[in-house]
Amino acid sequence: MLEKDIKIILIKRDLKPSDVYKALGLERAHFYQAIKSSNMNNKTLKKILDYLGLEISVSLKDREA
Repeated sequence: MLEKDIKIILIKRDLKPSDVYKALGLERAHFYQAIKSSNMNNKTLKKILDYLGLEISVSLKDREA
């Protein structure tokens, strides 16, 4: 879910994933684990989002039956 959105943002900003994880001092594996995580309290994910100037917002809507 977030992985796809983050990758799209990186492309729009002409960045490579390595630009982000190297700037943050993260290992490649930890970077990809964080963006694939469904844990919104993941500290590494928060670092990545802060670096990119992003935040997570969630909206709920009624199911259409």
